[in-house]
Amino acid sequence: MADANALTALGFHGIAVLAVTVLVFGLYIWDRYAITSVSFALLATLVLLFSLFPYAPGGVPFDPFAFFMGFGHPALVAICALMILGHALVVTGALSPLTRKLSALFERHPRLALVGIIVSPALASGFVNDTPIVVMLIPLIMGLSLSNGKVAGQILMPMNFAVLIGGMATTIGTSTNLIVVSLAADLGLRQIGMFDFYPMVALAAVPGLIYLGLVAPHLLRHVKPALPDREQAVFEAELLVDADSTALDKTLIEVLELTHRDMEVHRIVRGEGLELSRLPSTQLREGDRLVIRGTAAQLKEWEALLGADLHGVGDSSLQPTLAHPDNGPEPASETEEDILEQMIITQGSYLAGHTLRSTRFALLYDLIVVGIRRHGSTAQVRRADLADTRLSVGDVLLVQGPRERILDAQMHGVGLSLNSGITIPRRRYSTLAIVTLAAVVLVSALKIIPIGLAAVLGVGILVVAGCLRWDDITQALSVKVILLVVSSLALGLALTATGGTHFLAGLLIEAAAMLDTGWFIALLMLMMGILTNFVSNNAAAAVGTPIAIEVARLLGAPAEPFVLAVLFGCNLCYLTPMGYQTNLLVMNSAGYRFGDFVKVGAPLFLIMWAALSLILVRSYGL
Repeated sequence: MADANALTALGFHGIAVLAVTVLVFGLYIWDRYAITSVSFALLATLVLLFSLFPYAPGGVPFDPFAFFMGFGHPALVAICALMILGHALVVTGALSPLTRKLSALFERHPRLALVGIIVSPALASGFVNDTPIVVMLIPLIMGLSLSNGKVAGQILMPMNFAVLIGGMATTIGTSTNLIVVSLAADLGLRQIGMFDFYPMVALAAVPGLIYLGLVAPHLLRHVKPALPDREQAVFEAELLVDADSTALDKTLIEVLELTHRDMEVHRIVRGEGLELSRLPSTQLREGDRLVIRGTAAQLKEWEALLGADLHGVGDSSLQPTLAHPDNGPEPASETEEDILEQMIITQGSYLAGHTLRSTRFALLYDLIVVGIRRHGSTAQVRRADLADTRLSVGDVLLVQGPRERILDAQMHGVGLSLNSGITIPRRRYSTLAIVTLAAVVLVSALKIIPIGLAAVLGVGILVVAGCLRWDDITQALSVKVILLVVSSLALGLALTATGGTHFLAGLLIEAAAMLDTGWFIALLMLMMGILTNFVSNNAAAAVGTPIAIEVARLLGAPAEPFVLAVLFGCNLCYLTPMGYQTNLLVMNSAGYRFGDFVKVGAPLFLIMWAALSLILVRSYGL
């Protein structure tokens, strides 16, 4: 009856917001619709609901357009500016010296290098967004698999989890941390400093990192990476027989002899799609296309032996023969030698969520795409489907073109080259990028200026110096992150304004009435940790933070440990691949299964939850 009375006291608006909350979380878990679509729909629904049905608590009208204030919230400004600063580290290769040192160390002292691969990223991720660190380390660790096929599978997941542990140590480590701290300040809690909870996380990280270094690799011994050797990854491609080709007017058996019978021809296509019989006597004409399958090295060798060009995807309008748009690169020199390179699509790439045909990738960068390896799959995409395949973060493109064009695509955030020999042209700005980020952290930690203002000024310095271009900034910003943050803030505001947080806090207290304050904090962290593995971290944080403060108020306890319980819980995203975006990146690269995350992530989840709960309770004397 008490629950029914409390629900009635919420009124129409409170009940409606709770229903919307349940629906949104259900859509996040279902994962049928894009996060951007769900976030936009949530924002529009809240504004429409409070516009059509005005809400006036205590006789004071509530402005529906307050839900749009998230677009100007200091937390979002700081998150966007920090994403741009993190992108600067990628385009300048500022983290490359660290990866090179780890690679050299691995050759001399493998065990010591494993410690470095676990500890160094954890330390760095407290100040740099998690995703750039993982993206930069994936090629290094995949390169180590050249000498030991199991190395990548045993190290990638522990490295990724170490980065996630480090990311929870400061207020700027993740966007989730910034949202929790900012929301708590908006609700009257003192401003939590950048390093206020660093000692707690550092202490809890000790058993977690020991587990990742000593136990986790053994649990992953069975994993065979999706790309065990990037030189051995197989792609389907087409060789185009032109007027200058050695294969012109030769029979199929003669062509195979030219390749020492190593090349296997799967199809012969003539004209608009006529498929010829693969008889030894079949004679090749100008314009014929040989559909073959092989590694990058084999494809280049066969291209040279036959004097036939690797054929790009899509129709002729997608081939790099037309003039470039004003903002595109200059045409490549005809004397530049083409290379074949694998490129992994990274977070923020304009290709993510689109097809090669719709983005006109070949036209913009003078590159042709020879093959695609799908995100989360060991198989390549069929040749006929390349142009219209919707790409995702973690997919690997096999691209061909001049080295400078591949560098240009990487510099503009299209993806990350998996060839460690590819250098980044703006390396001369790498020191400036590191110094600027360090200065932003320092002035924020000393509370000289707020983190949002410091990060914006840092971006301004890099733009003026020429380290960043405006198109770099557009590449660094993620519409998904922006809409997710704004809609999460809006949902938190709606729950608070309508009394939803009070209602949920009451239910939580009633369900755990027999627990003392310390166990209550541990339970809250556990609930948020489980939730964050199935819904967006930011959404969980935006809802959990006001509930935590309300629970503390009802219990008559200090609010800060409850807020930190939410912050820590929302970072325990080790149980599922969808728990965090870097989980998906390493899943693709190493060929992990869902069960691998449960097997390795569940013990780590329990270790970090128990350690953080105990340290948090002891630190506040609860």
